[in-house]
Amino acid sequence: MFAKFYDFIIRKHLEVLTIIFVGISLILLSQTENHVIFSLQTKWKDVSSFVEKPILEQQRKRKVIEENKQLRMDVFRLNQEISHLRSLDTENERLREMLGFRDTSKYELLPSLILYKGFKSGANIITLDKGRNDNVHKNDIIIDKDGLIGRILSSGKRSSISSMIIEPDVRVSVRINPSRVYGILKWHHGNIFVIEDIPTNIDIKPGWTVTTSGFSEIYPPDIPIGVITDVSSSENGFTYLIYGDYFVSFKTLHEVFILRNYEK
Repeated sequence: MFAKFYDFIIRKHLEVLTIIFVGISLILLSQTENHVIFSLQTKWKDVSSFVEKPILEQQRKRKVIEENKQLRMDVFRLNQEISHLRSLDTENERLREMLGFRDTSKYELLPSLILYKGFKSGANIITLDKGRNDNVHKNDIIIDKDGLIGRILSSGKRSSISSMIIEPDVRVSVRINPSRVYGILKWHHGNIFVIEDIPTNIDIKPGWTVTTSGFSEIYPPDIPIGVITDVSSSENGFTYLIYGDYFVSFKTLHEVFILRNYEK
């Protein structure tokens, strides 16, 4: 058996020596600081970095984009929550003011929500969530904490249709205070009213207030309407053109009060 192994070594001595030398070389290279090997490793790293860098950069960009997207969503949700809280705070403040007005008013007041605001045949129409089931009837008066709004036109069982005093054809009998001069008020434009036919020999000044007169068959007396902003002579020179601002902000109405159990 040993003879056979010896014969194999003799016949394959070149291959065996080659394997031995290669093994010894690898061992020596692994244990020696070989500059050729280092150079090859460095060049390979350069090549691999050139290939890997765009891939890593693209991965980083995708990660940043996803993070920015999530941050934008978080900011949107936070802004939405802040807006909601501000809206609730504004609504609560408005309701507290209205409840305070109801507690101090001499009339019996029924709170009501506006379901719809719109125009019908040139009239300013609002629909309220109260009707005959709540003892609401035609010509009942509508106000808010600031003053007169209008009246009920018709009432169903659970809702009512109402007109506001900013309708072009509406006229309201009013009193100018403190002079206690009486006149007829009508809508002019926007949130501005006009009173005409007051003689110029009567003292009227900007800043004076206007209330219902009590002479109307519909409106009770002393309901606030607005404040005078300008007093000028009309074309005939004998009467005033008196302009003023309504106390009520009609565009921002959400809740109102319906007056009940008062003497007309």
